[in-house]
Amino acid sequence: MDERAYQYWQVLHQRVTMGETLSLAEQAAYEAGCQELDAEERLDGNLERLRALRAQIATAETAQQRLRAQEAELDARIVALEARLDTRTRQLLGIGN
Repeated sequence: MDERAYQYWQVLHQRVTMGETLSLAEQAAYEAGCQELDAEERLDGNLERLRALRAQIATAETAQQRLRAQEAELDARIVALEARLDTRTRQLLGIGN
């Protein structure tokens, strides 16, 4: 489904979810879009590829957790360093505003 058709389908889908009644032509377009999107979602049966993708996701999640922990450590160091600054320097840097 190209971008323009998908945008039109999204409008129809939103109307359906809001309980609006579609015209016959709109209903046909909506159902055809549903079928096309369903067909695009079907698995290709390549389980090895899916396993590899899951492993990549797990690795990325681990890296993200590590980076979040590192961010928290750096934030704590920044707070500690900022606390050591004198009032005038803090004001000039806009700290604590």
